[in-house]
Amino acid sequence: MSDNNTPGTGPESGPAGSGVSPVTVASVRRVHLSEDWLATGVGLALVGLGILGLIPEGLVP
Repeated sequence: MSDNNTPGTGPESGPAGSGVSPVTVASVRRVHLSEDWLATGVGLALVGLGILGLIPEGLVP
């Protein structure tokens, strides 16, 4: 008797039963935010706050 519930052998597994899940629409549409873009956004926010005068003068060297 064969057991079809072993990992990597079902239709949801990747190519040749490698255990890699297939690419789905939900996984492709996820937003991936890298450290670089996050640091860029934070830096631009700080520059904007400085230009608006919301950061006190003694805080910025």
